[in-house]
Amino acid sequence: MDNPVSQLFDKWAQDYHADGMEIEHWPTVKQAIELLPPVQGNYLEIGMGNGYAIQYFAETGFDNCLYYGLDISSEMVLKVEAGLKHLENIHLVHADFLEWQPPENTQFDLIFSMEVFYYFSDIQAGMDKAASMINPGGLLMILVNYYMGNPESHDWPKELGVPMQLWSEEQYREGFVKTGLQNIRQQHLKHPDHPDEPGTLVTWARK
Repeated sequence: MDNPVSQLFDKWAQDYHADGMEIEHWPTVKQAIELLPPVQGNYLEIGMGNGYAIQYFAETGFDNCLYYGLDISSEMVLKVEAGLKHLENIHLVHADFLEWQPPENTQFDLIFSMEVFYYFSDIQAGMDKAASMINPGGLLMILVNYYMGNPESHDWPKELGVPMQLWSEEQYREGFVKTGLQNIRQQHLKHPDHPDEPGTLVTWARK
């Protein structure tokens, strides 16, 4: 996985960027979690970063559930492994989600992703694949800050030196429609330190 995205996040895992992920994102991720009903089954996080969200779910969830964290950065996986050794119910995987397959007969009741899908070369393919891994009644929730309605984010590909796919809010909704998921909802989650900005776009739906 020698590509610009994996290289970027390998670098971030080794410098200060990874340590600050929860500081930057937790205020909106917490709001997103509060939108969810109680989830008692298996959990998959696509692009777990430094592991702050999967740690929350694993520590507040159910002992008999499986918690899978996937990341394209091998250095991020090593960082999370070192920090979450005390949690035996977490399974960490270094992989490109578009190429990854879960263990046989493993489906998920919640698939969660923060700031990842726009890195995919084919966002729709990622959505379709995620939807196929969800148990009936399960949920897919995708959060992004890089989208058409957030102009301040539009320079990110140039600033970071990585390719990104710029979708609108409507395209994310239509993408969910194409997966066949039901009860599609969208909301803008405001960071308390930036109340005048468009906020994080969250889209979620049930199978």
